[in-house]
Amino acid sequence: MIITVDEIVQSTTAGFAEKYPHFKDFISKEQWFPYWKLCVQALQDRDLLGHIIFCNDLFSIPPVKTFLCYYAEELKAITGREDARLDDYAKKAIGAVWGYVFKVVFDYAGQKSVSVSLNKQFMLKTATCYGNPQKKLVLAY
Repeated sequence: MIITVDEIVQSTTAGFAEKYPHFKDFISKEQWFPYWKLCVQALQDRDLLGHIIFCNDLFSIPPVKTFLCYYAEELKAITGREDARLDDYAKKAIGAVWGYVFKVVFDYAGQKSVSVSLNKQFMLKTATCYGNPQKKLVLAY
């Protein structure tokens, strides 16, 4: 499957809130919008997406962990905390975004929860890793 970052962003922005109605506030409420905006920014970055997919597929590093570590400084600014501690809703919503991308957009059929040990920063203990892609994925420009 050949997919562009524009198609990934369009699919995610169009379908995320419908697929995960519990997280519709993540997109629309002022307090959550900076996190949503950061997720969309990640989806627009072809190189970062390639790293996220590579880390997930080859090393079983969940997309959420790669995303959080990559954007640690931005998340410190958003949270106003040096440890960038995320509340439960933000953690779950960010995880749902990556779940949507991998399961719906990229068509991965498997998933498993793994330890991520981000307790000192973000306060995240586990995250989901995705497997069993149904199609070979190629990111295009």
